[in-house]
Amino acid sequence: MTATDTLPVAHLQRLLEEVVEEKGIKKPRYTVSAGSKNGDNYIGLLYRVEVREGDAAEPVLRLIIKAMPLSLRRRQDAELVKFFDNEFSMYRDVLPALGRFAAAAAAGVDGGVVDAARPGFAADAFPYAPPLHSGRQECRGAGEGEDALVLEDMLPLGFRLQDRRVGLDVHHVRAVLRSLAYLHASSMAMEDQRPDEFAELRGLIKETLFRASNPFGPQIEIMAKKTDDYVKDRFPEGSTGYKRMRSLMDSYMKEMLRLSSPSPDGGNTICHGDCWTNNVLFKYSKSGDVEEACLLDFQISRYAPPVLDIAYLIFCCTTREFRDEHLDRLLGEYHDQLSANLRRFAIPDKVYPKKTMEKQMRERMCFGFGMAAMTVPLFLADSDEIPDMDEQFDKGTEIDMTIESRNAPERNKRIADVLEEMIDRGWL
Repeated sequence: MTATDTLPVAHLQRLLEEVVEEKGIKKPRYTVSAGSKNGDNYIGLLYRVEVREGDAAEPVLRLIIKAMPLSLRRRQDAELVKFFDNEFSMYRDVLPALGRFAAAAAAGVDGGVVDAARPGFAADAFPYAPPLHSGRQECRGAGEGEDALVLEDMLPLGFRLQDRRVGLDVHHVRAVLRSLAYLHASSMAMEDQRPDEFAELRGLIKETLFRASNPFGPQIEIMAKKTDDYVKDRFPEGSTGYKRMRSLMDSYMKEMLRLSSPSPDGGNTICHGDCWTNNVLFKYSKSGDVEEACLLDFQISRYAPPVLDIAYLIFCCTTREFRDEHLDRLLGEYHDQLSANLRRFAIPDKVYPKKTMEKQMRERMCFGFGMAAMTVPLFLADSDEIPDMDEQFDKGTEIDMTIESRNAPERNKRIADVLEEMIDRGWL
């Protein structure tokens, strides 16, 4: 969309005006533009808004507004309100609570020293996600389809989005793992130190993607069955690899729900849930080095073993060549960082020892193959190849989430590589 002076949806414009009024801006002037390109955001609409005071040249407020799709049938048939409720709970309740806990715990350990906050951020804000300014939920009085989030726009603070088709190099992956290690450690520490308060937060987070009642389940199963075509050149029908692949794909939704459920042996945490290239913003130094990763999009966050986030990130956003060179070292660095965070929060290493992580990897790392089979075809597709879901729902045609891409050779190689690696490492 070209830049305009108002949001194209009336209820979003009203929400924006409420936020501006709360901020005390008397004579607002708006510049509205698209917040993403086709294929960069799959569940919802994104708008970028700059707010200026009167004739001022510089914005006084920079926002991202995330809203429900315009298609009524898509919202209702796909039960998208469940995804928005999950994300709202993360931004409104879970992340602020983890930020407050971490700041208080670190201050106690460090003799009152707390990390410096970003400009405009509360001192105890969760440091690796944008703060929530406002929002609306249907369950809290908003009209149907009016669920929306108003978030801080991180781009003016120096953060940038990577190209989803390119993937991530070791410096970007390392930055994401640092942010995940903080999220996971603060969650584990809070559960250890404040179990009752944490239990309330945990109760706000529901499994949205692999729940048995997901109306998209049949379409997801169809996508999973396409894996046969992606790997057939390397793993023909009847081969050992084919049989291992089918052991997961024949009951895909059921198996992925099992893998993404909390471990009965402990070692669980609040997981990001959707940790791939387009759900992370990166900040760079003047020399171009990756300094920091900011986590976005918490619609499928869950309470589960932290290795799920790692498996998703690594096997959906990197190549086999990358993993052969870096994976083992990165896994060690992640656990070292998580353990250092736990110690900073005065939590002993026994909460998540290396042997627990290794056991979870043996049992659950194949989650990464399940996610790669579903997402890599989307991640590698060009923008004009992404299905228009609103159009399909509004026309009443059968929903088709499969993609025939010009990048099919790379897609097939990437997915076959993941399957091969899962077998080689004994994870599938």
